[in-house]
Amino acid sequence: MIGTLRSRLGLDSPLKTDDRRLLEGVIIPFFKEAAQTQRILFVGCDFYTTHYERLFGEKEYWTLDKDAGRAKYGARRHVIAALAEVDRHFSALDLILVNGVLGWGLDDPVEAEASLAASVRALRPGGILLLGWNDTPERLPFPLGESQSLKGLEPYLFPPLGVSQHGTATANRHTFSFYRKPASAA
Repeated sequence: MIGTLRSRLGLDSPLKTDDRRLLEGVIIPFFKEAAQTQRILFVGCDFYTTHYERLFGEKEYWTLDKDAGRAKYGARRHVIAALAEVDRHFSALDLILVNGVLGWGLDDPVEAEASLAASVRALRPGGILLLGWNDTPERLPFPLGESQSLKGLEPYLFPPLGVSQHGTATANRHTFSFYRKPASAA
């Protein structure tokens, strides 16, 4: 595959889809410039995410993937673990990006809910959880509105878009949902 070859050669291999353009051209640059966003975890690695560490600049950028074979696509700071174990490895994160994981490996509703709960615990009060998911029944383990863990978060109005949820014009209706852990939460 051309993307994996480009990655092995140290070349960026971004996917040329509307959702990835939004992620790489708007979302990541916003958080890169946000002073309150220093500790970042990106969940799920592949050849098209290897350049994300560079996009975040001098931030403390981590990656996590349960597949040890994907570590080569991760950051210098990489953890091999399931998302349901994230709070065993991290606390007080400013930003967790879980993009393209729900319904693409994280398919079991019980595991997905446990993963969301662990993510909430790993955030600092005021920290942001970004979920990128496909709004199609075959790619979503359960409706996000049914998640008990997400009910403990508040919608975060992402300033560049002015919304807390944004759908893209992709075949899978890829959607970004932004949440914030309440500042009063422990």
